Amino acid sequence: MSQATGRQPGIPQALWAPLSAGALILVIGLFGLAAHQPLLFPSLGPTAFLQTETPDQPSARPYHVVVGHLVGLLAGFFAVWVFGATGAPSVLATHDLTAPRVWASVLAVALTLLGGLVLHASHPPAAATTLLASLGGFPPTVRSTVTVMGGVLLVTLLGEVLRRLRLRQTGVP
Repeated sequence: MSQATGRQPGIPQALWAPLSAGALILVIGLFGLAAHQPLLFPSLGPTAFLQTETPDQPSARPYHVVVGHLVGLLAGFFAVWVFGATGAPSVLATHDLTAPRVWASVLAVALTLLGGLVLHASHPPAAATTLLASLGGFPPTVRSTVTVMGGVLLVTLLGEVLRRLRLRQTGVP
């Protein structure tokens, strides 16, 4: 225990953050494999990154994670509907960017940022979720919503355990 701070020396950040983020992604991936659902998707990587590298930041907290991703997903779906892009092919599948998908992405990112500010739920990885929706990676369906939010809830719950553990280790209130 350090006499100056009253804290026990913790695992160095250079080990803690990569190992805990990797473990978090592995567990979510294993849940997805077991459930035969794509519970692991790109925007969860930056979320795990925030939870493990900067656990003291507001954007790493559960409210920000869940509300941020939900706002991003709904903003993406809304923007796709507004610009009539529901029938446009997924950019991720065809590698062909169409004008409706571009405009939907512009609106989706703006709405995600606005929603995060209004709801005090800023979570930068939610911008990736909104782009996945606006570019066609997540079709605007109930099934997509349940799957995406299932992954978000898993990263939130498991990441919160790691976040609190790290905060306790470092003595951050």
